Order: sequence, then C-alpha cells, then structure tokens
Amino acid sequence: FDVATTLALVLPVATGVVNTLSIHPAKMRAALQAEMLATDLAEYLVRKNVPFRQTHHVAGAAVKLAEDLGCSIADLDLDQLRSLHPSFEEDAKDIWDFDKSAESRDADGGTSKRAQRKQLDDLQAWLDAKRAHGGPDKAHAALVDPGLSR
Repeated sequence: FDVATTLALVLPVATGVVNTLSIHPAKMRAALQAEMLATDLAEYLVRKNVPFRQTHHVAGAAVKLAEDLGCSIADLDLDQLRSLHPSFEEDAKDIWDFDKSAESRDADGGTSKRAQRKQLDDLQAWLDAKRAHGGPDKAHAALVDPGLSR
C-alpha cells in the first residue's frame, strides 16, 4: 500500500472537512461523559502507588458498578469507590474534571494547551521552512511525500 498515493487522495478530503467545519464548543462539552475519564480513575490510583496492572481492573469495575446501579461513574460515592479499592480518598471527586484531565497530558503530542500550542508552532515552523526552500508547492509535496521532508 502506497502511503503517498493514499495521502494524495485523503488530503483534499481533509482540507474540505476542515474548511467547512463548524465547531460548537457548548455541544461538544455537553456530549462529554464521565466514563470517558475511566483512565483518569486508573491514573489516580497509580498516583496512590497502586500498580497500573491493578488500577485498570479497578477502573473497569467502577464502570460496571455504575452501569449496574444505573448511574454515571462520577456519581459513585466514596464508600462505593472504596469497595473497589481502599486507596480512594476524599480527593477522588476531583477525577471528574475534563479540563484538568486534558491539562494533565502535557507531554509532547499531548492534550494540554501548552502541548497543542507546541504542535501548532512546530508545524508552522516546518511549513515556513518548506515554503522558504521551494514555495508552497514544496510544502504541500512534503506533506504528501514524507521523503521530501529531509
């Protein structure tokens, strides 16, 4: 399978999608569900020195418990969480903050605002360099054929 050919077909479609995209932040926020933060629950326990090989099972059990009770995982109280693992404390309620969750992923390529800004800045610098050494066609060609980015 030829990646360059695939990209040549996909990039115009992606360009059309981005150019006609309407972003509705309120609708996006309203669609968030606490279960999306199950990994954050596992990471919370890791920060309490519980091995991840255990924490991901606890997170799964929390999702199942919430489903069995007909509630959101964020609605589980401290006693219910402690029934799954004794390391849960009062601060467990802080797990269910979507903004904190995004900001906690601050590595390169992550979801924090700093990481996103760096990705955009790096891409802009790369495009500027390509344009400076061959114009916009060279930059577009480098996106289609990664061998040209060297």
